[in-house]
Amino acid sequence: ADVVAFTPLTERLSPEEVVSLLNELFTVMTELVFRHGGTVDKFVGDCVMAVFGAPTAQADHARRALDCAEDMMRWLSTANPGWEERYGATVQLAIGVHSGEAIVGNIGSERRMEYTAIGDVVNVAARLEAIARPMQILVSSATKEAVGESHEFAEIGERVLSGRQDPVELWEVRS
Repeated sequence: ADVVAFTPLTERLSPEEVVSLLNELFTVMTELVFRHGGTVDKFVGDCVMAVFGAPTAQADHARRALDCAEDMMRWLSTANPGWEERYGATVQLAIGVHSGEAIVGNIGSERRMEYTAIGDVVNVAARLEAIARPMQILVSSATKEAVGESHEFAEIGERVLSGRQDPVELWEVRS
């Protein structure tokens, strides 16, 4: 999940306000990830990356990820009025979800290791998030197929994602 139009927000707010807003956002997003059985992989600037199905396998990992994404969007609708009052700003998210196999574990150097997921599945999810519109949850066909009938989708069509040769069929989650 990525905060949309974060740079203009940082121009308008003081550094302390930006940190306060992000910490509040990330605290709730982390709790939502945990509530749905996910793992927070990392925070990168204004983005949170979560994985489902690791370190413990979950047969319903894709459904958990989409339920979590929908809860994040719902929570924003309750948080934004308070942020508008305190900061004169609201937050919108763009979320991308892809399902598949990744390498998950401690990666880094002898001096600094980090638990993370790497692989094509991570890259595709990041590309989906990058092209998602504000308040949109974009998923791949792999995720759509993995969740079955538990969610409603609208077909977006095939797109060639940045850095990839083969197109990916995209779907928008309908709440």
